[in-house]
Amino acid sequence: MLRSFPALASNKMQALQSLPRKSIILALSIVTILIVLFRFYGDVPVDYYRNYAPAEAIAPVVTNNDKPQPGYFKAQPEWDWQVPDYSNGWQGYARKPRNRDVLVLTASDGGGHNSAIPNVLERVLDDREKYCQKHGYTNLWLNTSRYDIGEAHRTWSKIPAVAEAFYLYPSAEWVWLIDTDIILMTPEYDLVNEVVGPDAIKRGIMRDTPILDGQLKKNPTYINTPKNPRVEDIDILITQDHQSVNTGSTFFRRSAFTRYLLETMTDYSMLMGKEHTGAEQDAIKHLMLEHQLVRNHVGIYPQRKFNAYAQGGNNMGYRDGDLLVHFAGCWVGGKCQEWFEEFWGKKGHKDVWRPEGQ
Repeated sequence: MLRSFPALASNKMQALQSLPRKSIILALSIVTILIVLFRFYGDVPVDYYRNYAPAEAIAPVVTNNDKPQPGYFKAQPEWDWQVPDYSNGWQGYARKPRNRDVLVLTASDGGGHNSAIPNVLERVLDDREKYCQKHGYTNLWLNTSRYDIGEAHRTWSKIPAVAEAFYLYPSAEWVWLIDTDIILMTPEYDLVNEVVGPDAIKRGIMRDTPILDGQLKKNPTYINTPKNPRVEDIDILITQDHQSVNTGSTFFRRSAFTRYLLETMTDYSMLMGKEHTGAEQDAIKHLMLEHQLVRNHVGIYPQRKFNAYAQGGNNMGYRDGDLLVHFAGCWVGGKCQEWFEEFWGKKGHKDVWRPEGQ
């Protein structure tokens, strides 16, 4: 039976009205399919990269001083050390730390040139423990052989040790990193009043001083430390000898800048993985020479303030009353054991031995 004309017209109108809805549903379906395809077959989302390693997968490791830490060292928990609110941001802070907030860090595996000195690690650690007990500081040794630093020179491992020190001791405000081949000569020396306190920094750091990259006369950099540094901005305290900065004795303050600097120094594709004769020492020198921001946060003290050498003139060599003696370069002439024993016998001496001007 044939349908009437009004019925046919009604069906046609309903079909035309349903077309927009079908188009919308089709468009939404296509968009949904594209989103799914991009999600699973497009670029890897950024949070996926956190689970990727350049070689083997990274295994979770419990931080301690005995067990090795496999995997890229920056994936370890100590690199997530916290910065308190009062020190956040680029402005830093100017406050006198308590003695208990100062941590003396020896980062070493007992090897290298220092192994020529009998029982050197045990001797200096015991001596530093007595020094810390006298003043209320914290003494810490971290075995640097535990850190996986790839093919980089072994001295680079001192940098993750600084990060771990801040992680293990959340209240530590200053970490003093000192090499194994250093003897503390003056047990009465107060680090807060003489080095890390804001008043000490204000009167002690050198202003408008050339930053060295080799002998000044032969290779001037024409780059100086700030003329008017803000004490509250100073987060790294270091010295330089006649050629460059020396990281054998360096102070790091818990701050956002310090965390940034440590991470930047160990950038494998930019600094740590490259061929640098001075390893981590060259890294901080490079950053100081290239970046005004870094120079604003690094204070350079006269060398003898906390990094006197066993040999040298009045600006460089140990003199009576200096905090310490550093046997940098002693291996060149095979003098490490001889010099160490000589100074060890004079530790804490009160007599005139190496006076100023000689």
